[in-house]
Amino acid sequence: MRDLRGRLQRALRLGDSLGELTADELAALGVLGRRVSKEHIVARRAEHIDPTARISPLASLRFVERVEIGPRATVGPYCCVWGGWSRTWARIEADALLSPHVVLVAGNHGLAGDGPVRDQPFDELDVSVGAGAWIGAHVTIVGVRVGAGAVVGAGSVVTHDVPDLAIAVGSPARVVGYRGDVR
Repeated sequence: MRDLRGRLQRALRLGDSLGELTADELAALGVLGRRVSKEHIVARRAEHIDPTARISPLASLRFVERVEIGPRATVGPYCCVWGGWSRTWARIEADALLSPHVVLVAGNHGLAGDGPVRDQPFDELDVSVGAGAWIGAHVTIVGVRVGAGAVVGAGSVVTHDVPDLAIAVGSPARVVGYRGDVR
């Protein structure tokens, strides 16, 4: 009962604070709320995201019409999982684990022209993490496949496909062994 009373008092203080905002500030807060909702709440209901997947509320999912997350996959806090702009997919297969701050994007900005990078054509490439793979914290994977059961060490940048059951580390990531090898 005491906890409920404290929560109610905090809610009332928040309501008082909102009442002090100007109309422009309230409008900006509404815009922010809709953007956050689209990326962090509504996205988890997309048709290609399995309901048994565990996705941190702090993860960023964009272009979810081209994002697939399989059964029992885990997407940790501050991960970015972004499908392609128009045709390519970001896929996380069953039982894959993405540690905090993993970036998984289906494409990259082109570099051919000499104008602003944002104005260059976007190179779309499918990106995927295989079933049962484990991706360490702060890993970036752009437009390649990490194989089933593979492990990618923390802080790695994956620029080439990683085979099934491989252990890859570094920037750029390179295969240093295979799970199950006895050495």
